[in-house]
Amino acid sequence: MIIQSSTGSPPTILSFTASPASVGAGQSSLLSWSVSGATSLSINPGVGSVTGSSVTVTPSATTQYTLVAANAYGSTSAQTTVTVVSAPPSS
Repeated sequence: MIIQSSTGSPPTILSFTASPASVGAGQSSLLSWSVSGATSLSINPGVGSVTGSSVTVTPSATTQYTLVAANAYGSTSAQTTVTVVSAPPSS
């Protein structure tokens, strides 16, 4: 979804991924992103404002995370999902 105002360009989300995308209960996943042109970044649910290019999450259930990148000209969002399985995935 892109929300744009009259001049300039909203940020571009080049990638937003979870690694691993499938974790066992109580395990962590690394959310990573590459964004161009943003002045603020946030991840929902449960993370809030972020800086840099990654954050670790430990979801208790399967969760779809939404990255919102914003600047003075609008905002852009992208989603990634971390699936929580009952047993750790085999490698």
